[in-house]
Amino acid sequence: MMNDQERDAMLVSIKTALSDNTRKTEQILTAFPSGDTDGHRRYHEAVIEWRELRNRLVREALIKVTQAGALAGAGWVALAMWQTLKITVKQ
Repeated sequence: MMNDQERDAMLVSIKTALSDNTRKTEQILTAFPSGDTDGHRRYHEAVIEWRELRNRLVREALIKVTQAGALAGAGWVALAMWQTLKITVKQ
């Protein structure tokens, strides 16, 4: 069981810690424009969503370019084979 002096010291310690935490929380809140923590969160969510969209579009564009390149390459190989066949048949 605590005596009065120990209890008072514990209360002072708790009050000091609470005061420090309150001060730190208020200091953190000053970093947000107008203290708008929800607006700050929504901003970051929008940035993340935009980056995900951009990454998806770039990925899809690269896939399309790769497909077009593969088709062009296949066409070139087919043309080369056709030219070779024509030369072989003429001889």
